[in-house]
Amino acid sequence: MRFSERAADVIDSFIMKLVSVSKEEGMISFATGLPDKRLFDMNGIAKAAAGVFERNEEAMSALQYGIVKGLPQLREKIAARCRKEMRFTADIENIFIVNGSQECFDLIGKMFIDRGDIMVTDNPGYLGALQSYSTYGPRFIGTDLNEDGPDASQLRDALKLDPKLYYSIPNHQNPSGISYSVDRRKEVAELLSGSECMMIEDDAYGELGYDGRVGPPVRSMTENVIFTGSFSKTISPGMRIGWMIVPDGMTDTATKFIESSSLHANTFSQNVMNRYLETTDIDAYLNRIRKEYKRKSRLMLDLLNDHLPSELRWNEPNGGMFIWLRTPEGTDAMQLYEAALRKKLVVMPGRPFHITGGASTIRLNFATAGDEEIKEGVGRLASAYEGLF
Repeated sequence: MRFSERAADVIDSFIMKLVSVSKEEGMISFATGLPDKRLFDMNGIAKAAAGVFERNEEAMSALQYGIVKGLPQLREKIAARCRKEMRFTADIENIFIVNGSQECFDLIGKMFIDRGDIMVTDNPGYLGALQSYSTYGPRFIGTDLNEDGPDASQLRDALKLDPKLYYSIPNHQNPSGISYSVDRRKEVAELLSGSECMMIEDDAYGELGYDGRVGPPVRSMTENVIFTGSFSKTISPGMRIGWMIVPDGMTDTATKFIESSSLHANTFSQNVMNRYLETTDIDAYLNRIRKEYKRKSRLMLDLLNDHLPSELRWNEPNGGMFIWLRTPEGTDAMQLYEAALRKKLVVMPGRPFHITGGASTIRLNFATAGDEEIKEGVGRLASAYEGLF
């Protein structure tokens, strides 16, 4: 078959390869980025879906083609959330509903990247986004993450190379779980403001801070930002509703690209989500999720402390779904991944998230598994590590 050149550029999705492995009998998985399905508000979503059909005109609209930018009422709610929780103003004409935030990444890649263009990303960075952008053939430059955010000197040097885009997750980052400090957010905003680089600020985990939001968005400090969000980690990934908030000069181009690729996001899902947000105390709902993820993270952290040797290191996240595990310097964590598989435990190696380095890292997801699985899984991880290095 005569595939395009870009077909060879796409990074393999190591994560998706593990999904089928995770489903094997007796397997426990800490590998994926799935939220806890036990927290889905089944009754609330069912009532919202039924509510869409209560009024004939609303039902017909929900089943019809929609608007390229998305349902205006839903965009209004996103704009209101930005004002209330994120302290920046977003005009609904700059808000685009898309089929999950993954579609944002593809659209932005199409709009900005020509083969060979420089793109900066956190190192490590979210593999799904890197895979999407890789389709368009950029030259990736990674800026290493410290405990308070990206290495500022590395970012400064990278921006001197005139990159078009900088992709980052400042809140509860996937895969590392770290969050940028307020000072580092300000520094990033200042660096961007003095450049022509556009930041993609991925806020997929911003609502999952255990004690609320951990800092203001970079978008609130500079206009050089495309802000992306999603309901996938909070309400439902299956509904495939994400959004992006773009600068003024990008709205016409974004409209054309969405229209040419998907016409618009799923109209029915948008209507159900809009009705759900109208009938649900979203802050009370989010607080329940935050409380549960905080409890589950504490459970896994305590078990790691109890069962793993001191030469292994890990962080203590203040939100999100991930713990970042480090094996001793100079070791290859792929060996631990393989040993864990033999114990019927799936973990996610950290190397695929990196532009450079990352050999001694593992990502652990505590959100997906139940309590007993977490307890058994950490025991299997400890057993897999014994005598490995």
